[in-house]
Amino acid sequence: MSMFDEINGNKWWLAKKNDLYQEVFAFVTRLDDRQKYRSHDNLRYARLYGNYDYLGLDAYSYAKIDSVLTSSNRMTLNVVQNMIDTVVSKITKNRPKAQFLTSGGDFSLQSRAKKLTKFVEGIYSYDEFYDKAALAFTDASIFGTGCIKIYEDDNQIKTERVFIEEIKIDDVEAYYAKPRQMHQVKYVDRDVLRGMFPGKDIMIEQADYIDADQANSEQLRDMVRVIESWRLPSSEFAKDGKHSICVSSGTLMDDKYTKSYFPFVFFRWGIRPVGFFGQGLAEQLQGLQLEINKILRTIQVSMHLVSVPKLLIEASSKIVSAHLNNRIGGVIKYAGTPPAYAPLGTIPPDLFSHLDRLFSRSYEIAGISQLAAQSLKPAGLDSGKALREFNDLETERFMSVAKRYEKVFIDAAEIIIDMGKDIYSREGEYKVKAKDGKFIETIDWKDVDMDADKYMMEIFPTSALSNTPAARLADIQDLMAGGFIGKEDALKLLDFPDLEATTNMLNADNENLEKLIEIMMDKGKYFPPEPYQNLENTIRKTQQAYLMYRVQGASENRLELLRQYMEDCQNLIMKSKERSPSPQELAQQLASQGAKGAATAALAQGQEGPVGQDSAIASGALPLGDMVQQGVQQLGQSIAGPMQEQVKAQMSEAMGKMQP
Repeated sequence: MSMFDEINGNKWWLAKKNDLYQEVFAFVTRLDDRQKYRSHDNLRYARLYGNYDYLGLDAYSYAKIDSVLTSSNRMTLNVVQNMIDTVVSKITKNRPKAQFLTSGGDFSLQSRAKKLTKFVEGIYSYDEFYDKAALAFTDASIFGTGCIKIYEDDNQIKTERVFIEEIKIDDVEAYYAKPRQMHQVKYVDRDVLRGMFPGKDIMIEQADYIDADQANSEQLRDMVRVIESWRLPSSEFAKDGKHSICVSSGTLMDDKYTKSYFPFVFFRWGIRPVGFFGQGLAEQLQGLQLEINKILRTIQVSMHLVSVPKLLIEASSKIVSAHLNNRIGGVIKYAGTPPAYAPLGTIPPDLFSHLDRLFSRSYEIAGISQLAAQSLKPAGLDSGKALREFNDLETERFMSVAKRYEKVFIDAAEIIIDMGKDIYSREGEYKVKAKDGKFIETIDWKDVDMDADKYMMEIFPTSALSNTPAARLADIQDLMAGGFIGKEDALKLLDFPDLEATTNMLNADNENLEKLIEIMMDKGKYFPPEPYQNLENTIRKTQQAYLMYRVQGASENRLELLRQYMEDCQNLIMKSKERSPSPQELAQQLASQGAKGAATAALAQGQEGPVGQDSAIASGALPLGDMVQQGVQQLGQSIAGPMQEQVKAQMSEAMGKMQP
């Protein structure tokens, strides 16, 4: 019997704050008693996967086992763990990315959608969401359902993987997989709980673990059983939503809950026709695993019975048993018929054939090949294209599972966006750091905030290219052969870590240009081109960006920046083609004109050489700084002085030849 009394029956959310904790603990305790079958199933699947004889799955008993029984009862061929580990590695190697798209929006909305993608990706990256999603996928493969919680902590959005045994849902209420209430039972250190709820020290000190017999345990003295509960509003305008946190001695928090969702995202390996929880791969394979265990046991016993050598000795042979030993060159005295070894028995080959058949059938149920489980490639598939086709065919078996895995990231993004709005409206600002290539960019919520009807979400893989270097190189070579990308884009797509230094240098021109275009379009700041760029390539890529942003409806003042940039590039190209004449060419030009006055005027003006402020190098170049600029001027003067004297001498000689 429960030590707590129910006042409102199932409707714990209607209780007063002083009575709320009793209602919650009474409901959850009764729910556990009525649905013990779920805990028993989870315990069995955990034992199948871990090959470990767990006593229970709570903090009190999960580590208590009988070491003698565990060593003797371990499975020698654990196909459940083998299949689950292979599937988890195959599915979670992809890192789905939530992409926000606008339908018919202007450039401003498209820019916000692009930043919103970075905003969500920043939270995924810095909170290690992908690693937690892989753990939740493993839970789903074992227990049928995996879970990730999304919550606020110190005005920041956090995530954590939740062990599915902590989630308590009424199976009757969740018949259509849409429960209206949910509870999370968690064991928290007493000191941590005091820090989370200051002023509740007496209540926390009086709280116990779970019940009287376990609460006196030395191991659990500092652990407190905490139940966090949610009740969704009955309708859009109803005010019966509830969010509470309770311990066995009182209510730590009691708030209204207005959201239409629980702060969890769930993944299910297999979907059941009814009910909330899914079916795991361990459940699908448990029948085969048990049959394999029986066959292995039969083979083991048969080997011990018929495969051990035995001696046949006549009763009247008078053989001393002590003479039957392993001594080299020993003598055995006998009378009558000498002792002889009995012929060894044979184990029926059908046993081994049946074992192999069951083992192969387990791969078929899991939907993977034995080659994939052993990290081997099929014989005869040596080309990158053939291997890619083989991987595509094998991946089709997991299409529905992969879709459900990707949906986790969409559901999580929706909750993250809603929480981001709440934090911004409450605090006035909310910023997230996101990776932008090899740099870090700070995304402010005010730059990404927009109504939900202005965008839609889609999931894309982080990279559509293959993961292995050889297959990735083959993909890019195919794109180059088809004329879809150039060498510069190919080097960027390769992204090999051991070639990073070289590719960074080769891709510097393109990366610099992409960054400049992005700044000009997002912030409206103009950066003139430099003569040290690949100007022809710069004009081509800027033209492509200009046409793209024009189609997207960018403002005219931003498009004008790109037009000005292309014009400045063209001017630099024209200036680079102009060449100043050498002193000899200048003297011959003046002499050929036959104009003594022009030559004299040139000498009088002190025509200088081609190096200095008016040279082709200085024209159109960006300021180089005071020290560098002074150095260039001094260098120009040091060269221009002697060159000016040389020009004067050659012009005087030319003028002398013109004298009659």
